[in-house]
Amino acid sequence: MTDHLAAPYGARIAAARSVLSERGIDCLLVTSHVNVRYLTGFAGSSGWVLLSGAAAILATDSRYIEQVRSDLGDSFARLADGGLNAFAAAYICELGFAALAFEAEHLSYAGVNALEAALRAAGARCQLRATEGIVEGLRVRKDDGEIDAIRQAAALTDGAIAHARATIRSGMTERELAWNLERWMRENGSGPIAFSIIVASGPNAALPHAVPGDRPFAPGEPIVIDIGATCNGYCSDLTRTLFVQRMDHPFDSVYQTVLSAHMAALHGARNDMEPSVVDEKARIVIRDAGLAEYFTHGLGHGVGLEIHERPTVSTRSTEKLTDRMVFTIEPGVYLPGQGGVRIEDTVVMLNGTPRSFSHSNKTDPIV
Repeated sequence: MTDHLAAPYGARIAAARSVLSERGIDCLLVTSHVNVRYLTGFAGSSGWVLLSGAAAILATDSRYIEQVRSDLGDSFARLADGGLNAFAAAYICELGFAALAFEAEHLSYAGVNALEAALRAAGARCQLRATEGIVEGLRVRKDDGEIDAIRQAAALTDGAIAHARATIRSGMTERELAWNLERWMRENGSGPIAFSIIVASGPNAALPHAVPGDRPFAPGEPIVIDIGATCNGYCSDLTRTLFVQRMDHPFDSVYQTVLSAHMAALHGARNDMEPSVVDEKARIVIRDAGLAEYFTHGLGHGVGLEIHERPTVSTRSTEKLTDRMVFTIEPGVYLPGQGGVRIEDTVVMLNGTPRSFSHSNKTDPIV
């Protein structure tokens, strides 16, 4: 049972149960660590949730069982001392379910085979049923606590960019700045950083996911900085492109084009709009500038417990925007061999329009 679970986890499990009922699912095995954390708050590396209409339990090993009992209560925690597969099989036998749904996006082929073998060994007359997106669908719309955590994480990235603006100098290397930013975020309260920091300068800035190296910064060339902090497990994502002393051609005009594209999407997104329409609002600005071929990725992605989650914001996205969705707006133009510009905010839909978590300066990129 889940009466003892503190808010918001009891409500999340109740919402998941409603989805199971709608889909005709008796029992769901949740193996994704992110989905387990969303449903229960448990952030350990070993834990499965078994969820049915009558019960919800979290099975874990001896490393975490006391933590789970303390945090969630004895009636929710189960010790899987024989392994998670064996425990799940025994539990299914005990409750007599004819089918067990599993997260096909997260349980590997080998994992399915191991689970089937455990069910056979336990004598369970149970069929496995592949499902997708049950918990992820709940995670799309953030509650107040989630939005507040993302806001705090975004404040840390804003602070890190301010630190970058104050400390960048000609001759500093990409690797040096990346480490300085990571250290600043951790020293100022971030959990593990949301992803490996991107700092890319000059021609390296033409690579959207460049790895920081030993290239020194030079005046006039773009420096793309893509960073993310975490707060209570929730991520932020922010990109700014800075220039030391001046902006050399053609990046003076490229920067203005990317900024205009970013603002067109930020001001143009609305509830009930397909993300592909928002993507087009940015893309048309870049197209009109003759740079369409150099905008090579989608406009954005969802942000939450994962740095990339639903909704996707691209030319193919059809999941309509609605309040409490959190996603990025990050157009970019990448000129091979020369450099690139990307500007990114993380936003939340509230009262039908996007509100940016990010407040770092976008109009004056020269430091």
